[in-house]
Amino acid sequence: MPVRTILLLCFAPFAIGALQGCGGDDGDSSSGGETSGGSLGECPPDSDAQAQAGYQALQDQCVPCHLMDTKGPSRIGAPEDVNVDDPASVTREAEEILAEIKIGGANGADGMPIGSKLSDDTVESIRVFLACDAAK
Repeated sequence: MPVRTILLLCFAPFAIGALQGCGGDDGDSSSGGETSGGSLGECPPDSDAQAQAGYQALQDQCVPCHLMDTKGPSRIGAPEDVNVDDPASVTREAEEILAEIKIGGANGADGMPIGSKLSDDTVESIRVFLACDAAK
């Protein structure tokens, strides 16, 4: 066997082992910057207008079923503890809210809003609101 091949076989495990410590997110948000918010992603700089549009989209699309004062059959199956007029509820359920609206409810899909799918721009505005404002 050539010497290069032997050296490669000998040192490859060390090189691969050393790479395990490179890159990636260890979940430590102590770096002092904005956190990623899990599946919510980053809160972009200068996002106030986009976050406000996301807040308004939540109010326009979700209030009919996800309002604290809406009870029983009027909720159309919406969970009692997910209410867009309750900041604690929005913060607690932010990742689930985003996941549901990404799926959408068009064509019988199991997402929100029921019967439609929001535009990509609207979904992104809601994501920005949830990542920036709902986590405060």
